[in-house]
Amino acid sequence: MKLSSFFHILSRRQLSFTSTLFAATPSPPPPPTDQFLYLTDLFSIFTALSNNPRNYKALTSLDSLLNQARHLDAATSVLVIHALSQLNKLQRTKSLLFNLRSQADLSPYFLYSIVIDCVVKHGTVDEVDAFWADIFRPSTIDISDYVIYICKFGDADDIRNVSQRILIGGSGLRQQSYVGLIGALCRENEGGIAMEVLRQMKSRGLQCDDITYFLLFRCFCRRGDLDEADLILRKMVRRRYRIDVCVYGSFIHGLCKSGKFREAGKLFRKLIKKDCFKVDGAELLLLKEGRRAIFQLNCEGVVPEVMAYEMYFRSLCSAGKLDEAEVLLKKMMMRRTVPEICVHGSFVKGLCRAGREVDAMRFFYVERKKGLIQVDQLAGFVIKELCRKGKVDDAVRIFDETLENGGFVNPSYASNCLLAGYWEVGRVGEAERLFGSMKSGGGGGFGRPDLLTYTTMVSGYCNQGNVSKAVSLFGEMENGNIPVNGRLYEMVVKGLCDGGQPKEAHMHLNEMVKNGHLISFRRWKALFYSTFFVGNKTMVSHLDSEFGRQ
Repeated sequence: MKLSSFFHILSRRQLSFTSTLFAATPSPPPPPTDQFLYLTDLFSIFTALSNNPRNYKALTSLDSLLNQARHLDAATSVLVIHALSQLNKLQRTKSLLFNLRSQADLSPYFLYSIVIDCVVKHGTVDEVDAFWADIFRPSTIDISDYVIYICKFGDADDIRNVSQRILIGGSGLRQQSYVGLIGALCRENEGGIAMEVLRQMKSRGLQCDDITYFLLFRCFCRRGDLDEADLILRKMVRRRYRIDVCVYGSFIHGLCKSGKFREAGKLFRKLIKKDCFKVDGAELLLLKEGRRAIFQLNCEGVVPEVMAYEMYFRSLCSAGKLDEAEVLLKKMMMRRTVPEICVHGSFVKGLCRAGREVDAMRFFYVERKKGLIQVDQLAGFVIKELCRKGKVDDAVRIFDETLENGGFVNPSYASNCLLAGYWEVGRVGEAERLFGSMKSGGGGGFGRPDLLTYTTMVSGYCNQGNVSKAVSLFGEMENGNIPVNGRLYEMVVKGLCDGGQPKEAHMHLNEMVKNGHLISFRRWKALFYSTFFVGNKTMVSHLDSEFGRQ
């Protein structure tokens, strides 16, 4: 975003939400009017400095106003830091960051994200650490600690962003942080970036463990990138990694994912063959080129027959080959091989995702009549998938029938599925009645409300535009000591802004920052501009280019 555009938008709108935000604030001092004037004056100065960064009068006025920055709340302070960084006023930014930490007691990881994604967003990680250490002495965290934090709590965009910053250069990370970052990238199916991180890790003399190699292998299999998976497998063999059922299962999934069903069938038949050939350790190190490594390995006794059937069956279901999967299931039953219940669940899921809900229900009733499996567990899979497809009445009927027949379906799980299904098809009244039954414990086999229950209700009310009920439920959660999360805060903030209540929205945004529910500065920035400036076409276009297209 261009500097002039950033301040033009802020000054033109004059942070229009702040006129409401501060006008009704009862807490003294300073008076509410002074806080509004503070922000409007501050951003008029920023606009002047964006035109002439050496404007002495504007700089003097800026320093005078920043001396009163302690009167700002945490969310607005982040906005001011963002503006100062745009002007490259680093010393003033340092001072405000230090005050923000000491006054609001914010998470050091969120503050570190402001430094890396806002203040020093074009520098190396060494420059980020140096800037951080210059503010907070002794330094409590560094880039390695921050990477572990992002890997645990960040989303895919956060993980990709920090990975790209690591790859720019610098002294690198500690081994544990490299391993964690590679694992997080594999979790998000970013195998290409994970390989770049691995190469940097090895270039710094750090060793990669066997589990990390397996995560890379599984990631490429999940994506259907079999050539990369084959290369990783060869490295695993050279490292004498114990090739087990997880390796074979991942590769069969990759073959089905990439449409190579003939090879998947060939590998399956090899696994169930009784006289698998033997290859000793010396020959394993000399895998031939031009043929997939997995077909050259000794699989004798590695994969039990029932597990070979199960992993091939589930791979066929995930690839949409449901007729072939059904034939395979019949072969299993003829061999008196009863698979785990999750295998039947994979078939139900595949049928419903293919639009064959009637076949899924017919399959459930047939299996219930046979009585060979725990059909009440299968009922949970059927209920979930029917609700996802909007077939709530069918799901309710199966739920009731299962209870009437003496079966057990996890009440909270089933109730949350039904609740989401009602919202999906717009049956608000029935959703509210079900929620009321869950709260009162009024029978019917429904479970007590949990975090997912409240999240579903808040999301439904916000999407419907009934923000007052969403906020009421949010407050009920806080008063009832039900843990809230960042997703809930985002729903409420966006809902309040859409409903024309910017003061309340800003209040919840501030609580979100203070309570540690905003993981990173990037998330704050995207949330702030997508809510408070959602009506501004220019800002939205800048957001699309800056966030959505990276």
